[in-house]
Amino acid sequence: MNTAFKRTLLASLVVPFALGAQSASAVMITDWGYDVQSSFSNWTDTGGDGSITASDSDSTLSWGVEDPQSSVSITDVSAPNGLITNGGYVDGGTFTHTNNVLPARGTALASFDLTSTLTLTPADPAGDPLPSESRTFNSFFNETLNDGTCIPASLSNCDDIFTIDNIDDLGLVETADGFEFASPSFTIDDYTYTVFLELAGLGYLGEEACTEAGASATCIGLITQEGQVNDFETRFRITANEVEVPEPGTLALLGLGLAGLGLSRRKKAA
Repeated sequence: MNTAFKRTLLASLVVPFALGAQSASAVMITDWGYDVQSSFSNWTDTGGDGSITASDSDSTLSWGVEDPQSSVSITDVSAPNGLITNGGYVDGGTFTHTNNVLPARGTALASFDLTSTLTLTPADPAGDPLPSESRTFNSFFNETLNDGTCIPASLSNCDDIFTIDNIDDLGLVETADGFEFASPSFTIDDYTYTVFLELAGLGYLGEEACTEAGASATCIGLITQEGQVNDFETRFRITANEVEVPEPGTLALLGLGLAGLGLSRRKKAA
């Protein structure tokens, strides 16, 4: 066996085994730390007396010409670990609407953007924080008149209505329990990860509520009762799928193909 053939054959064997060793060394991240920061922006009002005021962190919006005012707020969450890959949900922030009866002459919230920014940090095996991922929900709000002419779904006199406008951009997935929003997937080593966010209470509102809110007949959103603090919990989970890698037999064939290509080129050169 000549030297050139030996070298080519050796290379054909080393390459697939090296590829196989590289893929086998990658492990799935099984536990994550997380940090969720949320804020409101781009809010508009209905016009009238008073204005919309925001907290220093833009995590609360308030309106009303006298006390008690109404407001929306969102809380943040953070933990060094506990988000288990392919495991259950962890608690996210709480979206709260404090719904008080307000004078009709006063301005009210009309629309807003709610942006949530998630930062993941591998906890097992440990690693550096990943680049933050932000999702923005374009939301509309209808402060209904409390005159008794309520939508059929109202439980109070009369429930207020939230709707989300950009669901097609948010990776909306309908589940047996409601809806989830799927974040853009990302790949680390041999695994592709996806985060799913769920907001309790989110659902199809029905044609009457959607029409009242000025949304499409199949809109999704929330309704909130008058005179109450309405809390809606969020939660999220993470899944992972292994990236398909060539089987050992495929790698061997790849090596033999490289060997044949190398020999062919050497023959042509001779």
